[in-house]
Amino acid sequence: MTQNTLEKSAQIASPQKHPKVASINDVITFRLQRLVAIGERAGHHWSERMFDVSLNEWRLLALVVAHAPTRAGDMADALLMDKSQLSRVIKSMICKKFIRNTADPDDGRAIALQPTAEGLELYDRMLSEVLRSNERVLAPLSHAEIEAFNATLEKLLDHTQQMLDVRLAEDRIKAV
Repeated sequence: MTQNTLEKSAQIASPQKHPKVASINDVITFRLQRLVAIGERAGHHWSERMFDVSLNEWRLLALVVAHAPTRAGDMADALLMDKSQLSRVIKSMICKKFIRNTADPDDGRAIALQPTAEGLELYDRMLSEVLRSNERVLAPLSHAEIEAFNATLEKLLDHTQQMLDVRLAEDRIKAV
């Protein structure tokens, strides 16, 4: 395929709202994924080096702190992680004594996760580092740009979560 053919193909396939696309490098969702991947690589490095926890362990701890007591299934949904992978992360964090299993206050048969005192202390230290890291990432943006980006990101997250929820509901109906 020639460059001209590629450009025509991208222009035809490009929807009205999306900026001009000459290649995958111009697709907004691909660019967002690259931003996330860069952050993941950096996050894996500092979380393990500075705190001896994986990025997934940190994220689980942060969500448990934010939502305690919380069920593992809710954490799997929030982290977009399959239950077997999450189970390994939970076991690791329990072994490290950063979270603990407790009886779910809403359902005595279910298990809920809560942070331990050690987990809360680690959370505070790690959150400080996350905020410092975010300041470095956001450094080239003005306050107004950050506010606009944050509002746009929230809108996109809400919209894509709704689209995913509809698709998952349709899949469940088809499976029945």
